[in-house]
Amino acid sequence: MQPYIVEDQYADPVPIIDAWAAFLAARFSKRKDLYASFSGPEKEIVRKELRRIGFLRDYFSGHRLSQSDRITLLESLQRAHTTWRERASRRCKEDLPRIEVEIARSSGTRRQQHNRDRLILKQVQQWPTQQYTSLQRSVAPDSYIEGLYSQEDSIDDDHTVSNYGYNGWLIQFEKGKGGVDLDHPLCHGRFPHQKIAVQKLLYDKKQTPLRRSQDRTKLRYFHLQANNMKWVEDAISRYYGEDDSRFDAHRGLHQRKLFQPGAKKSESNTEKLLKRELWHGQERGGGDSHMPPHSRQIRPRCALIPSPPPNQGAKPPAACATHEYHHSSSQPQDVVLFMPYLHWEIEKRLVRMTNVMRKTRLENEEEFAYERLSKRKGTWGSVVDRARARAQRMNSTTSEFGEWDEGSPSWRPQSPLGSYLWQASKLYQLIDEAADWRLITNHLYSPSPLHPRRTLEQYYYWTADDTTQRDRQQVVYRATQMRSDPEAIPRVVMVDQLWLWILDENTILSAFPRRWGRNKPDPSAVHRAIRDHLGAIDHAQITSVYDLALIIIDECSKVFFDRTKPDLRPEVVDMFSSAISSISEKKTDAYERFGRDVKRMNTQDPLQTAEELLRKSLNIKFEWSVLMEAQNLIDQLQIMQEIFTQQITVMGDFEKALRAMSSESQGPSDLKPALARAAALIEDMKLRRDELWNLEKRQANTRSQLRELLDMKQQQSGIIEAKAAIRRADESVVQGRSIVVFTVVTIFFLPLSFFATFFGMNAQELNEGYMRLSTQLVYMFVLSSIVICASLALAFNTWARTAFFSAFRAIFDAANKVGGKQSARTATQLSNASPRALREFMIEKRRELEIRDQENGVALASGALPLHRNAGAEPQGGRRPSRASTIANMWRWKSV
Repeated sequence: MQPYIVEDQYADPVPIIDAWAAFLAARFSKRKDLYASFSGPEKEIVRKELRRIGFLRDYFSGHRLSQSDRITLLESLQRAHTTWRERASRRCKEDLPRIEVEIARSSGTRRQQHNRDRLILKQVQQWPTQQYTSLQRSVAPDSYIEGLYSQEDSIDDDHTVSNYGYNGWLIQFEKGKGGVDLDHPLCHGRFPHQKIAVQKLLYDKKQTPLRRSQDRTKLRYFHLQANNMKWVEDAISRYYGEDDSRFDAHRGLHQRKLFQPGAKKSESNTEKLLKRELWHGQERGGGDSHMPPHSRQIRPRCALIPSPPPNQGAKPPAACATHEYHHSSSQPQDVVLFMPYLHWEIEKRLVRMTNVMRKTRLENEEEFAYERLSKRKGTWGSVVDRARARAQRMNSTTSEFGEWDEGSPSWRPQSPLGSYLWQASKLYQLIDEAADWRLITNHLYSPSPLHPRRTLEQYYYWTADDTTQRDRQQVVYRATQMRSDPEAIPRVVMVDQLWLWILDENTILSAFPRRWGRNKPDPSAVHRAIRDHLGAIDHAQITSVYDLALIIIDECSKVFFDRTKPDLRPEVVDMFSSAISSISEKKTDAYERFGRDVKRMNTQDPLQTAEELLRKSLNIKFEWSVLMEAQNLIDQLQIMQEIFTQQITVMGDFEKALRAMSSESQGPSDLKPALARAAALIEDMKLRRDELWNLEKRQANTRSQLRELLDMKQQQSGIIEAKAAIRRADESVVQGRSIVVFTVVTIFFLPLSFFATFFGMNAQELNEGYMRLSTQLVYMFVLSSIVICASLALAFNTWARTAFFSAFRAIFDAANKVGGKQSARTATQLSNASPRALREFMIEKRRELEIRDQENGVALASGALPLHRNAGAEPQGGRRPSRASTIANMWRWKSV
């Protein structure tokens, strides 16, 4: 049976960079010949990667997409594959005759397409046969690769270690030759895409290429694909060949007493380079373990540190000065640089990364609570042993992928082919993210922790535990999440960190993260852009290690401003410009609405229309939403400008360091090219910041106009309220006049009705027939006229009211004056009387009271005078009565 010979119509835009990528891109029927054409190291890397895939398939063999699934993902994938093949075999019998008819009818390109479909259907028709099964076995990798699944310690990694699956990158330049391949047994690939496993790079002490070198003819660049402080410490230790370096732990470990400082000793080279003020002390938040993981960041800084002297006995290789890169005449200087930069991530991958960090954080909090509980029950030594034992159990059970429940998927395809492809994608996703998952689980809360990626909002609101809603308000997310396009891929802006060390003026070590789960080549990766740039430039452009460092910094800084990369990276500037234009359009619409309302208000509309306009002007929902959108856009632009400001500050310090070292340059090549490149890079960074500032300025004008519109709407509502109040006041005047009319009518009819009723009474004095009707009418109308005139005068004449109330007040004051004089005169007479006269008066008064009480049946107490009635009662307030009050009481008795 002939193998599958149909060629693919899809061309992969990502170029092939190594043997493993070429092996994966080839058809199964062509892989045997391709493998035979590989060199020895290339065959080793293919075998290593095939064994890694086999291990991951076995590792995820027990994984279920959710706890409700009865079978594992791998079993479900195999079932879907079998179901699809059976259905395809049945349908090909029906489709072959139809294709034959289409071939007979068509011509040209369409005929070629139908011929291709016929070859595919004939191949599918052979699937159930034994010959096809034999063909499958013949193209399987284990049929032509000897010892495929036998472990080779020299090239294979230890899958029980957390860094399994991670690779480091290395690039080498040689003076006069430019970029060259590093001939090393642990490295694979070709310049500038050479890789090495992290396990071999950091922990293979005998063969690692990461060693200190005095060779001035070569420049080396090593890169770590994560901001992992533990990896950096191990890399620097491996560079200097030191194993006993110790570092200051962060504040959280001091609080938990897991860090025990040892006896003081001389600092190693690694400890000098990673001293606290340039390492753990630079962590934002002091490395508090209770802060959210995204709060971790090394503060931006660039500093110079003297390089340690070379090892005794180490001599640099002899070379001509013209074949050496720049180096200082005196002691070399090491450069330490930390800088934030902008990148991006697919929103779904960001959600999965956040879920893994949330799960790891919960496990860490559980472990911490267990430690505190155990500390109260036993000694500290037993606590540590039990905590470590429990941590090992958790790492061996709960951290397994098979135990992680992502929840039941909201949608699953029903067709056989759709189900097969969907489940294959889920398994691919697990394999692709396995390395990142392990890294977070094991290093997120280690003494030298991992610094995860963070969104733009997490970078600014770094103390907030959850910024999901704010992340989904990003301009880039809203621009890439098009509901009308089912193939749209929502993306968000991220803030990553560049950690860079320049060692001995011939070695660069950098660390910055890759995108989540990007084990395959990523055309939008920053390091991929660096490798492409270094692979395309002329070797004469690299005159020193600082030129290489400036290229790295530039590629990190211009991620969103490099429009030459045809990949999925969002065009951030264009998206912000589009959002600003959309907000301006909404602002114009709001102004037009306001203008129409003002025009209607200025016309002679009834009160009902004014009230309708008032209610409409009080509804500012549309204007407020547009204003909030504008403010959110401005906030994001300001955060990005702050990042570029920090980059400019760091580059300014780097330029100062170059100028300080320029005076000590040696050899034909000095640091002038690096200084010129640094100055140009600073200007480019300022231009990028200014471009963002111009966008902010445009949006700030729109925001000011929206605020003015809200102010004008408030003024408009005030005008409408005033206009409506005037109209209501006019109506109140009319109503008041009506009430006055009714009041006047009442004034006229009230006295008339009173006198008519009065004369109609059955009184003897009125109705004995002596008073004529005319007489009654005269009385009625005359008296009523007097009352009516007086009432109208008091109601509507101010002078009459004033005269009436003045006369009433004068009469009242005169009456009070007369009464006061009489009381005063009586009191004066009694006060001037002699005691004997008062006694006689009181005795006489007592006799009168006795006579009256006898008539009423009440006996007066013996000896009690009228003055002493109720004498047993205490005076009110506990005070004795005065003489004036006594005289007044006697006067009242006398009156009685």
